[in-house]
This record gives sequence, structure tokens and C-alpha cells, in this order.
Amino acid sequence: LNIERRNIYLLAQDLQLSVRSTHTHESHRKIITLFNSWKLKIYYIPIGETVGREMDRVREVGRKGRNLPKSDKLPRHRNLVDEDGADDKEAKKSVKFGESPSQPLSDYDPLENIPEEYRNHGVDTEPMLHYIRERNEDEDLERLLEAAQRDVRLHQARIKAAAANDTSLLAEYDFTKDPHFIARQDRQRIRMDDIKSLTSEANKIICELDEDKKNLTHTERTQVKLARWQRALELYVYCPSSISMDLLGLLEKLLDGTSEEEELSEVLSQAYHMCSTLVDSTQQAVRDATDDAAMAEDAYMIRLEAHRMFANNALRRSDEIQSQFRTNGRAALQIGHQLEFAELKRAQCESAAILIRHWWTMEQLAESEDISGEELKVNEEVRGIIPPQSCRMDPLFTVPERSLEASKALKQLRAVVKSRGNAATAAAAASGGWSDPNSGRRFDLTAKLIRRTSKALEERLLNRFAQVYSAGGSYDFSDKPRSGSINWGHLRELAQALLMFDSGRLLHQTYVEMVITSRFPELFSAKKKKEQRRSLSSNPDGEGTEDSDEEMDFDMDATRSELSSLFHRVSDVCTAEFELIAHVFGQTGGNEEMTLTVSRALLQRVISDQNNGLQSRISDLLQSIDRRGDFDAGAKKLDTFVVIHEKAAGLFHLLRDAAEKMIIHSHTLKSKDAISDYESTLKSVTALKQFLTSQEIALSSGHRKGYLNLELRLLHHNCCATLQDIGCVFDRPKARNQDLSLADKGILEEYRAPVLPINSKYLMTCDILLGPLKSSVLRQPLIFATDSLARARLMFGDGKKGGDATARVITSIFNQMCNFYGPAYLYPIVQALGEKLNIAAPNNPPQLPFDENEAAPELGVPAQFWVALEYIHTNAKSFDRELWAENRPGSGRVWEILHTTGEHSCMAQARKYRLQFFAELESRGEAAIHRALQTLSEHIRWILVAGGESMFATGGNRFFSGGTNGPYAIPTGSSLETPNSPAVKSLTFCLRSQFVNIQAALTPTSLSAFWSALSMRLYDIFVPRLIQHYTITQVGAVILSRDVEALRSVSMLAGTNHAHWDNLREAVTLYMTPPGALKSMLVGPEGDVNSGKGLFKRVGRYQSLVFMSRRSDFRARTNQGPKKATWVIELLNELGVPDPTDTQINMGMFAAERKT
Repeated sequence: LNIERRNIYLLAQDLQLSVRSTHTHESHRKIITLFNSWKLKIYYIPIGETVGREMDRVREVGRKGRNLPKSDKLPRHRNLVDEDGADDKEAKKSVKFGESPSQPLSDYDPLENIPEEYRNHGVDTEPMLHYIRERNEDEDLERLLEAAQRDVRLHQARIKAAAANDTSLLAEYDFTKDPHFIARQDRQRIRMDDIKSLTSEANKIICELDEDKKNLTHTERTQVKLARWQRALELYVYCPSSISMDLLGLLEKLLDGTSEEEELSEVLSQAYHMCSTLVDSTQQAVRDATDDAAMAEDAYMIRLEAHRMFANNALRRSDEIQSQFRTNGRAALQIGHQLEFAELKRAQCESAAILIRHWWTMEQLAESEDISGEELKVNEEVRGIIPPQSCRMDPLFTVPERSLEASKALKQLRAVVKSRGNAATAAAAASGGWSDPNSGRRFDLTAKLIRRTSKALEERLLNRFAQVYSAGGSYDFSDKPRSGSINWGHLRELAQALLMFDSGRLLHQTYVEMVITSRFPELFSAKKKKEQRRSLSSNPDGEGTEDSDEEMDFDMDATRSELSSLFHRVSDVCTAEFELIAHVFGQTGGNEEMTLTVSRALLQRVISDQNNGLQSRISDLLQSIDRRGDFDAGAKKLDTFVVIHEKAAGLFHLLRDAAEKMIIHSHTLKSKDAISDYESTLKSVTALKQFLTSQEIALSSGHRKGYLNLELRLLHHNCCATLQDIGCVFDRPKARNQDLSLADKGILEEYRAPVLPINSKYLMTCDILLGPLKSSVLRQPLIFATDSLARARLMFGDGKKGGDATARVITSIFNQMCNFYGPAYLYPIVQALGEKLNIAAPNNPPQLPFDENEAAPELGVPAQFWVALEYIHTNAKSFDRELWAENRPGSGRVWEILHTTGEHSCMAQARKYRLQFFAELESRGEAAIHRALQTLSEHIRWILVAGGESMFATGGNRFFSGGTNGPYAIPTGSSLETPNSPAVKSLTFCLRSQFVNIQAALTPTSLSAFWSALSMRLYDIFVPRLIQHYTITQVGAVILSRDVEALRSVSMLAGTNHAHWDNLREAVTLYMTPPGALKSMLVGPEGDVNSGKGLFKRVGRYQSLVFMSRRSDFRARTNQGPKKATWVIELLNELGVPDPTDTQINMGMFAAERKT
């Protein structure tokens, strides 16, 4: 039904209808009613509206229709409307599905009677089942479907018979031969062929619309155009995706070239008939689809009833089977439990009978031995020395093939002997349970014989185990081992038997001893070498003591090589033996703990043996290095630490992998309790891996503390030795209090390197650039530090594996390097650089101007100062880049190691050390640079004041002796020999030379700040001298303007805050302006003081008037002394401002940092 419903909706999507609303109202009422009953919609659209929009609407409604609930039934589509076209809105009553007719079954013949429901409701009648009802639910599905098919035919026959009122159709009708059904199928096939043809010829149809047949008459062209347009219309309706043109475009193609009204009417009339024909064909297709859907629904419902009957029958039968199983299963389960319990009791009785027979046999032998007085040769008989026919003992104990059975029997007999001392046996003896008074003596004789037999059998098995293992061979554990392989199957049988004796304690000891002696002869060679060395050292004649150091070096290197090979040997042997242990001991009686016991015993002997184990060999090697006592031996010991740890880590990694393989070997063996055996093996291997981890920690943890102290000590020694080799002198370190509580507890305190700063007197006298700041010297400590980091990663692990231990070691190394590079190395150098600068300028004035063809004077700050700062800055960046290396994955430096370990506390501590180092270095560097700034300022004052006031501004001879008027008081008519005064020219020459060195040493930000500060210092030196001591004439104003421009130019080489020079440049114009124009210059052309214009606005009222007071004509000489000129008094009166020079001048108003 769902499939048919989907086909109906898909068919409805394909029906694209677009016609004039005025011509389709009556002819399409039935189609509208049909689509409304299916919850679809057809819209009337004008002829100019696109059919594409109609297609989208129908498709959207079709999608919604597919999601209808399953309970929605397909309506009957025959007779949907009355003959007058009214909608059939009232639902017609019909019988329920499968309801039998009201007539009794005994009188009812389905092929002769038409039910009344079919006469009343026609096609809307629900199917009435007859042949299925006659079937029994116990029949198979094939018979039920056959009856359902007959009911399908009968239902269709009743509909036809009721419509024709002909009962003969009930027996004769076959819907597959119905002419209407056949015609419907033929129409559907023809329609599908037409759609297929339209799809294949879509491009051709579209191209033919634009073709013009010029060799035809007008009438013929019109007919051809209409025929082509009809094909295009069919393509547009049936295959909308194959055409990109809308309906309006099709109409334009039809009416293209038609101009006359009569011809236009004829073309539209024929187009109307084409549309009507297309609507009729689509209407017929919808009717055919509804009829097919109704038939499919009826057939589906009838067949569904057959399937329901079959499913009910299957469900009923399954319920019966389940009920029987529940009833009979409980009884069977109880019987099975009783059988298992009976079988267990029978097995226990048989075991007890066998045990009693063995006890009687041993008791008879013991009594006969006691009576005859001849001792039974148990050991000889069990070991096979006495021939079997002469043996008095049971063949069970003398035949080697029955060793496992004999071991189990002896274990049970020993348990009986052991049970004599328990409470139950003692109570039975006390109550007279033993009627024979000699039973106690017989029991003691039998127990003694059992112990002798057990000891003899265990020795025989151990000897045989040793013989098989000593025979050797390759380890091949396949089902069919190749020749020359070890007989591991026989070893497993012997091990199973030996485990019955004290859980195989002697077997474990024997096996471990055989592995040590046969597989590790290297472990016993150390004793011989020690004895040889002792004999040579105790030689009374002293012979052979020459070149003892070389021999010791040779022996130490050889021992390291032997130790490395021994690690590989241990790895290979233990890996092979673990596999042998898994096969020999892993399946012995299902006790998987034996593998753990044997493996642990082997590893303890190999690693932890006090005389010949790996730890003993490593301790001997380290002691041989310690006997040297120098730093070269310390370096070798450091390398030995790393080699030992690296080899040990690889060894234990391989051993853990070998332990993992024991799980695989045990799991591959099949047994009855495979799951329990696997779980037991897994637990044993997990415990073995934990034991390996503990052994690894025990082997390496004892060396890590010594390694760290030695690493830090050698790192500090190498860094200090680098400086000492170039002649550096160190100050004594500060005394440090030791933590004696740790020494009392026997704990080795972590080494803290002392701070040995470079001596300040040495730095004041040496050439710093060729000494401590030499590039090779700067790089060497970083190389030592990176080597230490690499060794620490190998020693303590990397990433999450290293964890807190690695993080703490790396943090200690970084802290020590920060202490060395800071307080011990760079801090004293930076401080000495500042102290070397002499702030005070020379007492004698300079000889100006300086010769620019020669090197410029240093102004108290030599170029080496800036080069040294550059070296220090570069080295600090190298320290951060090479040692810290933040956000550089794969660098293996401090930041990456701490980041991968995930220890945030150590990362925070390392960041603190780094911040303190750079903050202190920056602070000391700023102090040195500030001292350089003070030195430059004093030398600038020395050139401008002492040198500039001793000469003419034009560079002539000495102009005045007292210096009261300054260099710019040049008389009118003097010639201008140079563009600038000698002092300013020489100063700019020196500053430009200094700028090159400063720019190379400082960063752009620091350069900007330093040069801005120097610019302000220069301004604060020049301007106060100008307004307090200099008098400027109009000729001197020209030189002053050029000097200000030169000083401004050199000040703007770097930095951004130079507005003070712009104000000074504006103020200099006051000296070159006639008195009559000063008012407009000061307050603007309007002459208003409050206008906010002129120099009062840009420079300031107070500053402008003070600058103006330094004009040479500001005061005139009179008999009463200098007085203000007349124009000055008139100008001040006009402006209404007082003269600031009448009182003491506030020099703070002229500071460069003051904002106007």
C-alpha cells in the first residue's frame, strides 16, 4: 500500500497543468475534487504565469502527502462526484473489513449471490473475505496466500457484478482480461513511451522552435510552428526539468512573427485546443492512476489478512514451545545437578580408594623393612640404579613415565601424614578411634618411608629437568618443532610433577641457577677482574704502577662497553626465557602464578644480586670513576649515568614487551577453562610488569640524585672555567647556611651553585669586548646548558613519562643558568660599563670647530660602551632563544620540556626565574644608559656654553672678555662666514656620530625614548642659557635661526616628542622682526590679546615676552643705566600686559617637558 501510495504521489507530481482559468472551470472539476481528497491542490493560474511555480507547488504538497499517517486510507476514486458535478462530501457507510455477509454460511454461495453491500456502495465497499475464512490458521503460508488471491479476484468480480447486475460475472470475471484494465495499462505504457521520447529529443525540440522554413508558404509555416510548439508544450508539461524556458517564453515563441489580428486569433485558437487535449490526457492519466491504486489497496489488505493469520499461528506455536520448555527444563536441570553431584561423589570415592591402596602398599613396605631390619634402598630404586625386576617398591614410583601420577599420589600421602597433627585426628585417637595399639608406630614408619620416597622422586625429576634444559636447543614452541629445538614439552611435564613438591620451590631455584650460569657468564667475570686489580695494587715492589691512569681509563672504557653489551644480553636472554616460562610453567595445573614467581626470581637474581647483579656491576663502575676525583672523571661519570639509564630504560621496555607476549602464548593454548586461565595469566603478567617497574625505579632512582648534583656542579664548573680561561677574576661567594637536618637524616641535599660575580676592579681595567663579551665566551655557557638539558631528558624521561621529576630537574638547571648569566656574569658587566663613564666634562673649553675629516669626539661616551650594550642585548636574546625557546615545538628546550610534562607549578617557577633575570638586567641596563645620558648632557653643555661663548657665532676671534652678551650679539654689518655657529656645528657633528652607535645598540623603542630624552636635555641646556645670558641682534638672529634648525634636525633623528623645537623656531622670529610688526606677530593681525592667535597662542604669553626681552634693542643705554626702549613701553601698554622680566624669570615655564 505504501508503494502504491508513493507511485500515486509521484504521478501527481508529473501532472503539470497550466491553462486559462476561463476555459477550465467546468472541465476540471473532477480533477480538483480528486486532488482535494488526496490533500493536494491545483491552482488556477493566468496564461502568463509560469508553470514552473505550479510544478513547485504540486511537488511540495506531494512531499507533505508522503508523510501522512499510515492509518490514512486511500479513498475510492470511482464515482467521486455526482453526475451534476457536486462533491461527494458525505461518507458512505460500508461493512467492516473481513465481515461476513448477513446471510448464514450454510446457505451462502459466493459465486451465486452478490452481497448487498456491493450493490449499495460499489467500489467503496471494503473487501469481504470468503476463501481465507474457510482456511485453518494451521495451514502453511503458501495455501493462505492462494486463498487470498482467490478473494482478490472475488472482490473485483463482485464489484463488476454489482455494477452490471449480472451474477454470472462472479465465476467468470478475471480482472487481468478486463478490457478496461488492459486499456489502462496500454495508456500508461504509451504515456511512458511519449515521455521517454520527449526526454531524448528535448534539445532538438527546443532548437526547432527557432528554425524558420523560408521555402514554405505562410500557411505551411504556421502549421509547422504550431506542431513544433505543441511538442515544446508537451515537453514543458511532462518533462519540466528538460527545458529552461517558462510558459511566457513559449507563448512569445508561438506569437513571434504573427502581426495580423486574424492570424493571431487563429493561432491562439489552435493553441487553446492543444491545451484542452493535453488537459484531457492528464485527466485520464489521473483516473487510471486512482483505479490502479484502489485495486492495489484492496489486494494488499486481503493478503495482509493472510499474513496475519500465519503470524498468529506462529506466535501461538512459539508460546506453546516456550511453555513446554519452561515446564520440562526445570526438571531436566534438577536431574543434571543430581547427576553432577553423584559423579563428584563417585570420583571422590575412587580417589579415596586409590589413596588407601597406595597407603597400604607403603605401610606393607615399611613393616617389612622394620621386621627384616634391612633398609629399603629407596633412592636407588626410584632413580633407576636397581633394575626394575629387583625393585621392591611399587612400579608407580620407579617407572619414569608415571612420574606425574607418582607425584600426585605422594602429595596426597604427605597430606595424610600432615593431617595427623590436626584437631580432628587427635580427638579420634583420644576417644579410642584406633583400636590397634601398634597403629601409631606403623603410621610413623609409613610417614618416614613416604618422605624418603618423595625426596628421591623430587631429586630424580630435578636431575632430569636439568639434563633436558642443559641439552639446549633453539626455542621453537610450534606444534611441530624443528630438529635441534629444546624439548619444552618434556620440561613442562617435569615441571607439572615437580610442582607437587613444596609448590616447586627447588625447581624454581634450580632453573634460575641454570639460567644464570649458562646464559650470563659475564656476570661472574667482575670478580676475577677485581682480584687481578687488587693483586697488582698490592705488589710490594711497586712494579706495574706506571701509567696507572691510562690503564684505569682503558679499564673503565672497556667496562662501560661490557656493561652495554651485558644490557643487550640480559634483554635477549630474558625475552627468550619469558617465552619458555610461559610454555613450561604457565600451564602447570592451571596455576598461572607460577609464571610470576619464576620470572620474579630470575629478574631478582639478574638485577638485584648483591655480588653479580646489574646493580652491583653499575656500582663497581661508578666507584672506579670516583677514584679519579677530578672534573674529567666527573664528566665521564655523568656520561656513564646517562648511558646506564638509557640502556636500562630500553632493557625494561623490552622486558615488559616480553611479558606481554606471555599473555598471547597462554591465551593460544586451549583448555577447558580457557577464560579463567586467560584471566589468571593476565593478572600474573600485570603483577610481573609492576615488579619490572619497581625494579627499574630501584635501579635508576639511586643514581638520579647523584646525577643531578653532579650535573649542576659540572655545569657551574664549566661555565666558570670558560670565564676563568680568559683571565676573569671572581669575587668570593656569600656564605650560605646548610640544612643540617637533612644530613642528620642521611639525605643528600640538592646542590646549589654559589654565585661568583666577576670582580668589578678587573672589569674596570680590562677590555670588556675582547674579554668577557667575546662571542665565543658568550656562546659557550649556552652550549653547556643545552647539553645538560639533553642529558636530563635522557635520564629522567620526556613528556608525561618524566612528570614531576623531569620538571624539577629542568627548573633547577634553568635557575642555575639564570643565576650565572645574571648576578655572576652580565649584571657586573653592565654595572661596570656605567661606572666607567666620566660624567664630568673637561675644565678647558674645546677648540671649536672640530675637524669633520677626523673622528668625532666621543662626548664622554665611547663607542665601545654602545657596542658592549649591543653584545649584552644580543646575548640576552640568545639566552632566551637558545635556552627558554618559548612556542618552538621540537626544540628540546626548557619551555617545551616543561610544557610537555604538564607540571604547571614548575612552569610558573621557571617563568618567575626568567622574569627576574630580564627585569634585573633591564633595570641595570637602564641605569647604565641613564648615566650615559647624563654624560652626554654635561658634554653638550661643555660645547655650547664653554666653547660657544668663547668665540664669535660667526667663527671669528674672541669677541668679548666677560661673555655678558653671548655669541649672538653680532654687530650690524658683520659678515656671515659660516651658516652656523662653531659650537652648534661641532655639537651636531658629534651627536650624529653618536647616533650611529646608539642606533646599533638599542632597540627602536629604546632608541626613541633615549633620543627624545636627549633632545629635551639639549633644549633645556640651550634655551635657559639663551634667555638668561644672551643678547640677540638682527644679524645674530639669522645665525640663531640656523642653529635652532640644525639642533632640531639632529634631535629629530629618532623619537617623536620634539614639539619644543617647533616653539623655539617660532620664537626666534621675534629677533628678526621690526618693532612695529611685533604686535601682530604676538597676538595676530586683529591686535586682540584674547584672540587666541599669534605667538601668545603657539608659544605662550609669558614665554613670548621673555624671548622678546633678549632683543639687543629691548633696552637702551642711558646715563642712568639701561632702560626699556620707548617702543617696548608702548607695545606693552597697547597689549595691556606686564613685563615678566621686571621680576625673577620662572625657568620652569621653559622646560622641554612643559606642554604649551
